[in-house]
Amino acid sequence: MHMNAMSTAQLPRARYPAARPLLFTSCKCRAAIPVYDPLLRYALEQASLDPSVREISYRTGPQIECPPMSLAGVVLRREDGTFLLRVHQTCPERSDEEDARLNFVLQQHGLRLLEWDAKHIHREPLFSNARTVWSHAGRHVSLIDRLKLAVTLEEGPQTVHELEERARPGCDVVAAVCALACQDLLRLNIEDAHLSPRTVVLGP
Repeated sequence: MHMNAMSTAQLPRARYPAARPLLFTSCKCRAAIPVYDPLLRYALEQASLDPSVREISYRTGPQIECPPMSLAGVVLRREDGTFLLRVHQTCPERSDEEDARLNFVLQQHGLRLLEWDAKHIHREPLFSNARTVWSHAGRHVSLIDRLKLAVTLEEGPQTVHELEERARPGCDVVAAVCALACQDLLRLNIEDAHLSPRTVVLGP
């Protein structure tokens, strides 16, 4: 009975083990992250723009037998700890005992469990904002415009509109700050309101 109870406390394996993954990269990633699920891609986009996330990495294991689970997956190193990220359409329900077993095993590997479901990942305005920001990833921003924006941000946080008025860059400011945010060269407040000229921009 004891072993049967423990067998229910497990973390899901990859849902598409035979599929060839896409790769997610950002300045916070130690290496390219394999992505089989669009939800995970969205979660990684959001995590990469979260100033509390210091580093994103990927574990290849190990496989634990008791309780049976894999510790492979995305790991977020945040200000408040190191988390094994799991994304779900709906987060699984577990008893307190099952949670305790999971947490004990994870702690032995220096990890805590972070579970995000589809509702959490799709919450607005963060979801749309992160998607918009990442649509500008890789966009070229000239060195002179980078310097203008960086020097202006030394004065402190300001809106996109204020930044445009003060820095006078020769580019689309919204596209530029989005591209630079993907490179972790500045930060955007994208949780409180939809991306607009009133969005607050902060230095790195």
